[in-house]
Amino acid sequence: MDGQRDPRLPAQAARIAERLAAARGQRFVGRRSEIELFRAALTAPEPPFALLFLYGPGGVGKTTLLDAYARLAAEDGIPSARIDGRAIEPSPSGFLLALGLATGITDPTALPGALDGHSRFVLFLDTYERMAPLDAWLRDTFLPQLPAHVLVVIAGRNPPAPAWRADPGWGELVRVVPLRNLRPDESRAYLRARAVPEHHDPAVLAFTHGHPLALSLVADVLAQGDTTGATRPIDDPDVVRVLLERFVEGTPSRAHRQALEICAHVRVTTEALLAEALTEGNPSDIFAWLRGLSFIEQGPEGIYPHDLARDVLDADLRWRNPDDYRELHRRVRGYIVRRLQQARGIELQRAFFDLLYLHRHSPLMQPYVQWTALGTAYAEPATAADSSAILDMVRRHEGEDAAAIARHWLARQPGAFTVFRGAGGDVLGFVASLALQETTEEDQALDPGVRAAWDFAQRYGPARPGG
Repeated sequence: MDGQRDPRLPAQAARIAERLAAARGQRFVGRRSEIELFRAALTAPEPPFALLFLYGPGGVGKTTLLDAYARLAAEDGIPSARIDGRAIEPSPSGFLLALGLATGITDPTALPGALDGHSRFVLFLDTYERMAPLDAWLRDTFLPQLPAHVLVVIAGRNPPAPAWRADPGWGELVRVVPLRNLRPDESRAYLRARAVPEHHDPAVLAFTHGHPLALSLVADVLAQGDTTGATRPIDDPDVVRVLLERFVEGTPSRAHRQALEICAHVRVTTEALLAEALTEGNPSDIFAWLRGLSFIEQGPEGIYPHDLARDVLDADLRWRNPDDYRELHRRVRGYIVRRLQQARGIELQRAFFDLLYLHRHSPLMQPYVQWTALGTAYAEPATAADSSAILDMVRRHEGEDAAAIARHWLARQPGAFTVFRGAGGDVLGFVASLALQETTEEDQALDPGVRAAWDFAQRYGPARPGG
């Protein structure tokens, strides 16, 4: 939990965490009303609201504000836990697993009782747009069971669903705060914290309009020694795009530029991936450099750019040098395919998603995958109660004969079926990963697809166990 030192950590690790928190605190400016609102809720005998809902566009500083909130809670000795929607499977079980890791309370049923031992507790939910499938479950099932002294803070790109305010109970307990760009005085304070000379203020403020990510990128560019073109006032409204293009021009070397392009192209970047995909440079040093960039974030699987930065960097290389783009794609794809061949369990699933994400621009893939809908559904093993929904889908799309085949496999290999659920828990789709090595002659005679797959495997090599 935030605000409590883990006794398992060595003293040096704790000091590094404290130094990181101090450095982030020194760069935090503005948001005075949002800070006072949170502070008042922390100190009130009874919180004036149970849920603080922050929303705003990408790069406006939602995560940074949550960092500041966590520091305030820690300073007051109030424990907290944080869950990032980018780092969890958006299902009830995935959420509870992440919460258990964040709090050290592995039994979900014991959580309310454990929190009763604190006079105040804060639960932070970041990147909430990625938790969209959980919205109804959190509102109707999970959050109501928490003790009344628990304060929940949600941060996401979208305002709360109408159901939060339509509910007579939640309508009184939710405080909604939209986040906007920084005011001019706040922007100037940020530039001072980043050691940007005052004479740049008029140009920088005109160029960024107080957009926090844009301000951060300007400071990064100026830190490289460029004091001319990067802060020239322009009329282009796409501030972040212009800044990123200017920033990429100032990267230390061709290898660093290539690393940025790799990072923008893949779902998450690791040092091992850089070692495979870079054609020059030291992967370890360049990975460390990437981690220090203001628009690079990190999660449990690796590092990744802010969404706006990713879009600009990837589109730039695709337009500027299509041949280099195809070659970079080939190298990265080779690395991911090798992982697919070697991985098992959750690592195999991650490698599959990495490969799927890599082909997000493919005209062959786009008709079949709604990229903007990723994160709006979650997968979990099918239960007996899902059988009718699965059969209805098959019958509707492929006819009664196909439904009879699906009914056969639901009886023979029920564990092979995974369903995809939407925000209300309804079944939106399913996938069946049948174990060919467990099929019989009768199974193959019933299902022409399985017979064809079995014959192919026998001709070119038997199926691996678990394949």
